[in-house]
Amino acid sequence: MKNIYVVMGGLGKNIIFTSLIPSLCQKDEAEHISIITGWPYLYTSNEQVDQVLPAPGWKHEPILEQYDNVIYHEPYLSNYIKDKNIHIVNDWANGLGITLTNPKPYIKHTYYSNLENDYSLSEPLTKKYCVVQVNGGNEVYGKNVNSPRDYRLDLVQQLLLKIRNQLDLDVVCFRLESEPKPSNTITFKSKSEKGVLGILPLIEKAEFVVTIDSALMHFAACTDKKTIALWNTSQTSPERIGYNFQTNLICNNDIAIDIDPNHIMEKLNGTN
Repeated sequence: MKNIYVVMGGLGKNIIFTSLIPSLCQKDEAEHISIITGWPYLYTSNEQVDQVLPAPGWKHEPILEQYDNVIYHEPYLSNYIKDKNIHIVNDWANGLGITLTNPKPYIKHTYYSNLENDYSLSEPLTKKYCVVQVNGGNEVYGKNVNSPRDYRLDLVQQLLLKIRNQLDLDVVCFRLESEPKPSNTITFKSKSEKGVLGILPLIEKAEFVVTIDSALMHFAACTDKKTIALWNTSQTSPERIGYNFQTNLICNNDIAIDIDPNHIMEKLNGTN
């Protein structure tokens, strides 16, 4: 069976989908599947992906005639949005009729290890470092402000000060230019569409990752790096879109994540 699967939505959602590819190949009894997506560079290096196409319009697309089926299941328009106890990967698996064989996302290492010209850092690294993402509101609440799934700005400053002073690390911040810039951090900047993948080799060489529910969390899940994920369950939860092999810390309020920086440091130091 030669099928092509449609994956809509954001960067993190597409990273999660890569964990389904081995099971989809098994279901289709095929060595490869094809993908329709707005994030082609996440899939083009995957050994089990044949063709990657952009999202089509409403007209007939002759290029799709080569496939037996165009298949699309959208978790955000399914039981996933009414059942708070189902993980997005399980909803996808149920909708696509597969049993999961590898629930860990995957981006081929050799593909993203040579992207030095596709990204830059606002300052050179001079010592060991960690990688953080503390904002990810996509400007829903305006530029340079917190959204409820972001880490509260004053607590960000407290945490990063502890990381720099107690652990003697530089801090690389994965952020958009329109998002708040924590003091004394080094900003990761993508120079091309695929340049965002340059964060992966930086993650692999980092001491650890601290992140909200965001693209960085999903990129970190492609590696074996120690990761602390911060959650506001008024927005979503690790049971719905996180990873049980990361350390998940939760709170619940309507303003922003307010997890005590001391608690995060305890988890980083292995004392709690």
